[in-house]
Amino acid sequence: MLRNFWNRPLGSKLILLLSVVMLGLYVAAPWQRTCNVTSASEAICGYRFSWQGHSSGKLIAIFTVALIVWELLPIVIPRLSMRGWSTAIVTALLAAGLVLTTLVKLITDNEFQLVWAWVAFGVAVAILVLALLRVRHRWAHRGEADDAPVQQVTAAAP
Repeated sequence: MLRNFWNRPLGSKLILLLSVVMLGLYVAAPWQRTCNVTSASEAICGYRFSWQGHSSGKLIAIFTVALIVWELLPIVIPRLSMRGWSTAIVTALLAAGLVLTTLVKLITDNEFQLVWAWVAFGVAVAILVLALLRVRHRWAHRGEADDAPVQQVTAAAP
């Protein structure tokens, strides 16, 4: 199974790694620091994670887990090649959903944000850029045979 991972394209490995990082940021990193003032003028401060607050935080987890499962499918089931342009488009759509929900979360819960919220947004954008590069590469090579014969060019002697 480890060999199947190393045989995957570099973009797929990076998207899988960044998706795991995004899931870690979702679970373990606080995205906001909120403080409430009590009647005695004392502030009670605490941290809020991405799943707390607006419901788009839960969608971040859904898109991240979907990306991880989608990228793990050809590793777990080696018979699936998943190297075509249509699978790259599915990855790009999942990544676009992840960026969109992360942006919605940042906009709706925009008070007292910590750096982890912006790091998570950067990771989501990096996943999207990698997915779009895969789509562009797969789209450009769509329909070409993998083992296309190389044409030899011979120069005519003067």
